Amino acid sequence: MKKIPLFDLKLSTAAKREVAGVMNSGWLSTGPRVAAFEKKVTSLLKVPHGVAVSSGTAGLQLAMQAIGVGPGREVITTPFTFVATIGAIMALGARPVPADISPDTLNIDPDEVLRKLTPNTGAVLPVDIAGHPADYDPLLSICDQAGTPLIADAAHSIGATYRRRTIPNLADGAVISFYATKNLTCGEGGMVLSRHRPFSDLVRILSRHGLTSIAHERSRSGKWKYDAVRAGCKATLSELHAAVGLGQLSEFKKQQKLRERLAERYLANLADLSDSLEPPIVREHCRHGWHLFIIRLHLSALRIDRNQFIQLMTRRGIECGVHYQPIFELSFYRDHLGLSPQFYPNAAYAGRRVVSLPFYPTLKLVEVDRVCEAVHSILKRHKR
Repeated sequence: MKKIPLFDLKLSTAAKREVAGVMNSGWLSTGPRVAAFEKKVTSLLKVPHGVAVSSGTAGLQLAMQAIGVGPGREVITTPFTFVATIGAIMALGARPVPADISPDTLNIDPDEVLRKLTPNTGAVLPVDIAGHPADYDPLLSICDQAGTPLIADAAHSIGATYRRRTIPNLADGAVISFYATKNLTCGEGGMVLSRHRPFSDLVRILSRHGLTSIAHERSRSGKWKYDAVRAGCKATLSELHAAVGLGQLSEFKKQQKLRERLAERYLANLADLSDSLEPPIVREHCRHGWHLFIIRLHLSALRIDRNQFIQLMTRRGIECGVHYQPIFELSFYRDHLGLSPQFYPNAAYAGRRVVSLPFYPTLKLVEVDRVCEAVHSILKRHKR
């Protein structure tokens, strides 16, 4: 049978047309298409300011740098995330302080954040795993009382809302990713979004070597002079990547509806397997962004482990993934930060049993049915 991949991407006709326009424009680095892309994304998310950058990782680093995170400071974040979250903190010379997760959403537990707060805390950095928003009300309360900035790693949650507000409207800054697998893709790239103009202006300066203008602005104005007002780095988005994003934006709302429809089909098909797995949950006041569809196996009810389950799915032509291995399972971060799974029991347990099923807008409902039939068959056969 035809293989069902974990992820598949089909670029829109509009994206191809936008890219062709840039290719013929004579200008490939940061310019007018980037500005247009920033304007459309901020409009979509109903937030005043957005700075397009070269990656979500770069965006996290710039956002934290802009609020003063650096050597000697700590950033409280989740151990259940991609390495980019932790790496961005360490790149600034700061120390990541993991706080355990809530077992239902896989997002950071606000009670654990409060327990880890110290005078050295420079920021709290939650991650909206799979597209489900973190628990922002208590997180905001904690940060407001402590006077600590809240920066959201919203790489997964461009389509999500919390109490009807988009994620950038909840935090001091939010960073989304436009990597190839994301709900809105540029191929590579990211954006730092905020309600606060001074913060966004500083992020923009930092992303372009600390310079007061870029080459396209100087070319357009006919004035060559510029100044360097900060030490920065090269983290701007190219016109080519912005063109892809502009084209994909024309399909974004339609694709989000397709993702919701796929999630509904998965949830309906898997509803009778509660003794063998936990499907994703959606808290009442949240709209899930549906970047990933993550199930959690009840290992105590099965005679196989997570890796064996994935192998059996592969034999049936269905590719699955793992999002994520907790940071303390990765040798560099475990050894460098001195992390032990015993201090993060919920993350450790989740790390052993999470499985990401195929999930993308071009996935057909009959393919979802086939995936679910395989899940049913394997779990039934290997039930204790």
